[in-house]
Formats: sequence, C-alpha cells, structure tokens
Amino acid sequence: MILIWFQSSHFNPEIIYYTGLTLDPRIILFAGLLLESLHLIEFGILYVLIVLFQLSFGNLNRRKEITAIILSFLYSVTDEIHQLFVPFRTFSVGDLIKNLIGILIMWWLFRYLHNRKRMEAREETFPY
Repeated sequence: MILIWFQSSHFNPEIIYYTGLTLDPRIILFAGLLLESLHLIEFGILYVLIVLFQLSFGNLNRRKEITAIILSFLYSVTDEIHQLFVPFRTFSVGDLIKNLIGILIMWWLFRYLHNRKRMEAREETFPY
C-alpha cells in the first residue's frame, strides 16, 4: 500500500507526453499500454498479499476472499481520491474499473490454483 501511495504521489504523466514528442509512436503506444496495465498488476498484487496475510490465520474461505476484494478495492478508491490532491493527477472511474478488474483476475487465479491444490491433495489421500 505504501508503494502504491508513493508511486501515485510522484508520477507525472506529463513527462510521458513531452518525451513522446521525440519517440516513435509505437514506443509511446507500448509505454501507454504498460502504464495502464499497472493498475491491473498493482491492485491484483495487493489482493494476493491481503489473502496471504489472511491465510496466516487459518484456511481460506469465502468470507476472507470477499474481505480481501473489498479491502483492495477500497484502497483503490482511497488512492484515486488521493490523486485529486496530487499535481498532474486526477480521479478516474476508468482507473477504478481497471483496478477492480486486476483484483478480480487475481481472485479468480488464486481461487483456481487454491482449489486445484486441494483437489490434488484429496487425490493423494483417496486414490481411485
């Protein structure tokens, strides 16, 4: 959360615009896609870290998953509100949607891997 806050406070998108005046448009497009995908990555990682923290207190269950999703998304909202007070940054509903998509992708992936591991453990215990 601290790293997200720090990055959000010190990133100036205007730098990319001025740098982009001298670069190939394909490089600018790639850089833009990379920066936009960071929303998915940052908040997806935050979700996983919250779930891993919760796992230190017992097994994963639906309540813990939902709590992790809500906490990750609420921090996403907090970060967007914070950007209202940072020069060159703005609040963006589009960013909130990207953040939520990143959280939900990691939720699905974590759940899939967790369930797969549980099924493999069952097969070892009860072979066919």
